Amino acid sequence: ITAVMSWVQVAVSRSSEDIFDEDADEMYLLQKEWNSAMKKRLKEGYRDGIEAGKELALQEGFNQGYRHGAELMVTCGQFRGTLNALLSWCHFNGHDSALSEINNLLDVVGKHEEDVLKYLNSIEQQPHLGHVLDSVQDMDLNHTTPAGTEYNEVKAGKHKDVGSSGENICRNSGEAGSLQSECSKAKLCTDPERSTLAWVKKQTVWLVEQLGLSLDILHHVQQL
Repeated sequence: ITAVMSWVQVAVSRSSEDIFDEDADEMYLLQKEWNSAMKKRLKEGYRDGIEAGKELALQEGFNQGYRHGAELMVTCGQFRGTLNALLSWCHFNGHDSALSEINNLLDVVGKHEEDVLKYLNSIEQQPHLGHVLDSVQDMDLNHTTPAGTEYNEVKAGKHKDVGSSGENICRNSGEAGSLQSECSKAKLCTDPERSTLAWVKKQTVWLVEQLGLSLDILHHVQQL
């Protein structure tokens, strides 16, 4: 009887061990599957986050660029509209002496618009310096480029494009002697701190005063 009981205990013990072993194997498989699923979801989350970040950055960049470009072009349009109104007024009131000067200012504004468009297009086409440097580092090249020098060159190139319209004011003013004189006196053609439209605004204010127009018109021009 004792031998039989011992055999039964051994059999029950082995059976229990087999059951626990099966449970352990099943738990291990479930844990492994869970970890794999979590890693997959984590990668998907990173990927979705990166894509969302890119879209947000592109949208913010577009909004900023559109706002900047719109502000520049709207200001040009306001000057052109004001000058065309002055041109019509001079036609109807016989102030023929001012027509050439107003037309000259319109030409300057038109040239400035072209330069602004070129500037905006150059910004869109030119890769950001940080992106270029990142790409070079990713390529693991053995040489490095002095970032400050390149940035200064790029920056100087951009300012050169923007300032070209200002430098052309004196050349465009050749037909109107008084405007040429005012341009030379103010020294705004080569002053990088002043824009072309600032010079046009000054000349327009001077014209309004010479024509004896109302203070409301003068105030409108000063607000441009």
